Amino acid sequence: MPCQNSRNSSPTSEFRVPPSYPSEYKGTTRWQKPGPMSRNEWAIFHSRYQENAASAAKAEASEDRLSNRMSGGSVASQSTVAREEHIWRLSRPRWERSKYIPPPKEVFTYRPKTNGRPYPCPERGRPTKKPKVPCCFQHEDIEAEFWANLRFPVSRKALEALPSKKTCKLSRPREICWEPPRFEGEIYCRRKMSPRQWRCHLERLQYLSLPNFRVLAEMGPC
Repeated sequence: MPCQNSRNSSPTSEFRVPPSYPSEYKGTTRWQKPGPMSRNEWAIFHSRYQENAASAAKAEASEDRLSNRMSGGSVASQSTVAREEHIWRLSRPRWERSKYIPPPKEVFTYRPKTNGRPYPCPERGRPTKKPKVPCCFQHEDIEAEFWANLRFPVSRKALEALPSKKTCKLSRPREICWEPPRFEGEIYCRRKMSPRQWRCHLERLQYLSLPNFRVLAEMGPC
């Protein structure tokens, strides 16, 4: 009778199968070698592999030359042709598609005005053409005179425009209200100093309190 386990566990049988032990080691075969290969053995294996690969490549090349001579062609010409064909085959897309031609833009005969704002209409003659500047000037004074006399045409809208109250207010210089002292000898309230400003002020007072060494030198020893 199987044991009753939890809900998510698989049922287990009462009869357990004994674990399978590995078979007895019978020794290495003729293609096996006990233990890892040493450094010299790896070097020998690499040299033999290189010799075998070189001999196989020579045999293939000789077979290709023989077949080309029998067919009447050269090895170089056939290799270049094959390479060009391979490059041409790789350069072509897998799925060729025709060139995309966008459809013509749809023209609407009726374009209603959805908002009350006027459409931006550029003024005639704007933007103005760039002034013709000579490539070089003979003297600095001539260059300065050229740039001083250069004038740009002013648009008609700018001449007829009326500035708003806010624009006029911003164009005026800022007025600083200065109140004269109410009586002679009045001292204004000073602002609070930061710790760094207070240290610098004390250092300045200490320097000013020191005697003038030049005056002491002129006075001489007492």
